[in-house]
Amino acid sequence: MIDTKVAAAVRALAQHRNFRAAADALGRSPASFSRYIAQAESYAGHPLFERLAKGASLTAAGQEFLSMLDAFMEATSRFETGVERLRDTGPDILNIGCGPLTTRTVVAPLLAEMMKDQPDLRTRVQVSATKAPLEGLRNGELDVAVCDLTHTPDLSDLDLHMLQKEPVSFWARPSHPLHQASKVSVADVFRDRFITAHLHRHWRTAIANVLGGTEEAWQITNTLPQVECDDFALMTDLACRVDLVCGGMRADFAQHQALGLLTQVQTTETLTWNICAARRKGNSFPALDNFWGQLCAQFGAP
Repeated sequence: MIDTKVAAAVRALAQHRNFRAAADALGRSPASFSRYIAQAESYAGHPLFERLAKGASLTAAGQEFLSMLDAFMEATSRFETGVERLRDTGPDILNIGCGPLTTRTVVAPLLAEMMKDQPDLRTRVQVSATKAPLEGLRNGELDVAVCDLTHTPDLSDLDLHMLQKEPVSFWARPSHPLHQASKVSVADVFRDRFITAHLHRHWRTAIANVLGGTEEAWQITNTLPQVECDDFALMTDLACRVDLVCGGMRADFAQHQALGLLTQVQTTETLTWNICAARRKGNSFPALDNFWGQLCAQFGAP
């Protein structure tokens, strides 16, 4: 395994492109720093840097070596995080990250089923509509994420499972003016005062296209929502009190509908949520495997 001092030297020289500057940055003498670089090149079996009059630059082998070194350091960080968690809490705690739309419709039912068989199951659930669940997966803070994953370009290090597509439903209190028509267009809904979770670029593009894709459409989209919140309880409660339209899965509004507090806005078109489940490749322990298996079996796309 490569020595941490040698790895730090390679990273420093790649950043500073000058032996003396890189040595100074690490607080090493030029002689010892040069030995670290020589050890790295001996370890790799190829020259990692091209020595130039004005400094040093990575060779093709050096670029590949640095990429593998970054991957190694990231994996080491995940390992240390996992060991720390194991030391502090034991192996059976399940860390879940999810978006607001899946807390009631997916995560809560699954945890309820699991706790019937494992009453001592310990879990932590972090709710966010941003890319935070993915970052949590990669740094080892989370074991599984159930959310909209369309806003990330790189999923190569994750196991993915598509869940069943669910239609978006829009809700407002019974006195809201949108209920006066038997049906309204989705564009009319988005032109109204709206409350929703974080809208990443994917959803803003979809909304702008619904509104016609014009400059005016983007101006409207960029002002949405009037209220942004990843706490669905707050969103629905506020929609019961003020003329704000709230979007989500039908199950999220069942109790409010039963109490007569919110009524579904009937639309002429249907939008769907694309929800995925993800976990790091190679990550496995009983509670996670149980949750993942039931998730794929009960909510997986046909």
